[in-house]
Amino acid sequence: MKPRASRTTRTWTWAAIAGVIVLVWFMYLVRVPVTRLEEALPPAPSVRLVDPVINKETMLLDPTPLFLPTAFNSSRKDYVPLEPDGAFAGFEPKLTFDPTELELNLPSPTAVPGSPADALAGDPPGAPFIGFGRANLVVEPVGRRGAYVEIAEAGSGRTVFGKAVADAHPPASSLPWQPMEFMAAVDSAGLVGSVVPTTRSGIDEVDAYFGRYLVDTLRVGQRLAPGFYRISVGP
Repeated sequence: MKPRASRTTRTWTWAAIAGVIVLVWFMYLVRVPVTRLEEALPPAPSVRLVDPVINKETMLLDPTPLFLPTAFNSSRKDYVPLEPDGAFAGFEPKLTFDPTELELNLPSPTAVPGSPADALAGDPPGAPFIGFGRANLVVEPVGRRGAYVEIAEAGSGRTVFGKAVADAHPPASSLPWQPMEFMAAVDSAGLVGSVVPTTRSGIDEVDAYFGRYLVDTLRVGQRLAPGFYRISVGP
């Protein structure tokens, strides 16, 4: 009986030890959470330091136009208005003239003529307007002329002949005609062919008349040296 009782006691002893170990291991795994009170965070400071890198990046990416004031290129200054008459209070006066002895070098007064005729009479040279409004001028009519002929070298433009021709009597003289031009070629034997009109007067009879007049009456072929010429005829 004793050996069996001894084995039974040892069995329960190891079972109790194993139970204690399991209980301790279970208590280690399962723990009651501990409640902790979170501390209140301190308030954020009103002034924060600006990172230089962030500051430069903000300036580069800022879409504000450069001519508008920003926090980086302007500052506010308090305006203090000055007292009346106080803007120039700190400057001493610099007077050009002595206020006690003021002397101005003014020219002598000019005498004003009594009438416009007196003013014109003293106007040099010789009072050319003194006769205005005092006498009726007799205007002599200008003598009538037939035309004015001017001949110039075609190459250089130098005028070789210019004269009013009184013996020219173009047809339809009562009608206004425009100045005309002719081209002429002259060699050692005289006029080559006939004069060629380049600008017409607007009246065919007048063009034909002066074409014959330059050749037959004025005789430009015998009058001019060899060369090419531009002949202008005006009223």
